[in-house]
Amino acid sequence: MTAPILRLHNITRDFSDGIQIRRVLHETTLEFSPGEFTIIAGPSGSGKTTLLTIIGLILSPTGGEVYLRDEQLTGYSESRLATVRLHNYGFVFQLAELLPALSVLENVIVGKGIQGKPVTSSFKKKACDLLESLGLQDCIHMRPLQLSGGQKQRVAIARALINEPAVMLCDEPTSALDAESSTIVLDSLKRLSKDPTRCIIMVTHDPRVFPYADRLIKIENGEIISDSKNLEESTLQ
Repeated sequence: MTAPILRLHNITRDFSDGIQIRRVLHETTLEFSPGEFTIIAGPSGSGKTTLLTIIGLILSPTGGEVYLRDEQLTGYSESRLATVRLHNYGFVFQLAELLPALSVLENVIVGKGIQGKPVTSSFKKKACDLLESLGLQDCIHMRPLQLSGGQKQRVAIARALINEPAVMLCDEPTSALDAESSTIVLDSLKRLSKDPTRCIIMVTHDPRVFPYADRLIKIENGEIISDSKNLEESTLQ
């Protein structure tokens, strides 16, 4: 059995308004395996975004532990967590957040320059090959304003993938897209999730996305109410 890339053990999260402490995420234990496209679904305020930001090491849990492979990350400093994110995570947000002054290719490789590292010709070729695999070979030298919403999101996917992350997190990446563009983006994510070195985790409130999931987790009021992986395991026993 393949070892999980990511594990959450008894994760909780509380928020305080200065008067009252409110628990927005109750004890949550989950594992995420490579080659798996997991969708976490729930209505607004359900806790799905809180869960995603804890998974992404952006928000610290109030209790519990986060493990990347066998490394326990809870309690790391912000700078150390940033290093872990840099080398292991890719992010795709609701809006592509591309830099308008840069070309598509430059938007994909910009992170390397920000890190102060040289952008080699082999790295540029890697980016071009990645864009071609996402059907964007004719857009490499275009600016973001020349792209459709679906094309922008695929550029954002390429940017997230360029450093070959073990964990790719997607926050409502199709919510601002029309049906056709949404299908193209979801087909791309589904195909990319089959890489045996990577897991893709996406949060959404849109039930039209559910059929793409290898695993569907539903959350309400900060609690996991169903997990299709558990259902599959129970039928095998």
